[in-house]
Amino acid sequence: MDYPTIHSIFTVIIFVAFIALLVWIFLLKRKPDFDNAANAIFADEMKPKSKQQQESDHE
Repeated sequence: MDYPTIHSIFTVIIFVAFIALLVWIFLLKRKPDFDNAANAIFADEMKPKSKQQQESDHE
């Protein structure tokens, strides 16, 4: 195989991977998973507040 053939095959593989990524992200109804991941940052903030509230209730 010469360089242009290898380059063409590599280009097709990258294009197929890109299309597969788009299908995985937008067409497979993964919105709930992405929403959970996006809100995971805020889950840590809620735990200390509830702990502080429980400690203030005991005093």
